Amino acid sequence: MNIVPEEFIQNHTGRESYTDLHAAVIDLVTSLRTISQNLLLLYVKKAILTLYNDITESDEVRSAIQDELNIENPLPSVTLNHLSTILHSINKTLEPLSFEIVESKDMDNASTLFTFVNKKALGAIQLSTKYSQNEIQLVKHAIDTIFSPKNVNQERTTNESGAVFSHIRYYVPYMQMVKSVRNGPPQEDEDAPQLNKLSLDEAELFLRDLECYGWFERYDGNYTLGTRGLVELKSYLIDTYGVYPEGTVSKCSGCSDILTRGYACPNGECGVHFHKQCKELFQRSRNDTGCPNPNCEANLTSYYKF
Repeated sequence: MNIVPEEFIQNHTGRESYTDLHAAVIDLVTSLRTISQNLLLLYVKKAILTLYNDITESDEVRSAIQDELNIENPLPSVTLNHLSTILHSINKTLEPLSFEIVESKDMDNASTLFTFVNKKALGAIQLSTKYSQNEIQLVKHAIDTIFSPKNVNQERTTNESGAVFSHIRYYVPYMQMVKSVRNGPPQEDEDAPQLNKLSLDEAELFLRDLECYGWFERYDGNYTLGTRGLVELKSYLIDTYGVYPEGTVSKCSGCSDILTRGYACPNGECGVHFHKQCKELFQRSRNDTGCPNPNCEANLTSYYKF
């Protein structure tokens, strides 16, 4: 038996609803920027319990609600379908403001993530008063350091036949990135405003700040673009750097999300890349292990991890 009446749940999760629950979800996701599906669903369950606790006059129900709030998975009648309708209503409300809560995948474990993004070019980096114009240019330079052809195609490998292949990468070693941000982009236009260069300590602090806000992340001692950066800057990255193999941005051949960690075809001219989970799902869905690109003779088993 549910503690919270079904009618109360429906009033807060209906497709056209917008209540205090939706406002609470927006507040949570904007503060965290990125949250897993499991944690967001748990928050919604507890928020509904709390909202009902505020209006019920039954001490018995309040006591039961407190018990539910203390267990790992309260209120089982709230489902992913409910969460989907809640997010639909929120995004419909946010659309005129060019904000959205976007679904994506964690590149390491394929879990579902939700990220609050600004859909305008360069998103909140461009619009937020948190960053000065000087800092915005340094952010763009850091992104360019990661996605430049020189960095992405830096690694090489040789097969048994002696053919040389590029092995893509989307990371920059920690100190290399710190020094790159400290030095800033080359000043090619003498008439352009001169950038204020940072000290080594200031560059490290700046990168840590970008980590805290989800723009960048450290992985195995290297800097790469974080979940928020990949989701919010998707259009900017594709327009600026192009999609592999003509450009340097990798898109998963399974789900079409941008990825910076996954598996790539060893044929550098092929351009087929997968998330780990998407590759496994693709292999299970067919009887052969050939590359999905009909013009490529590589085998899925020969894909390398990047």
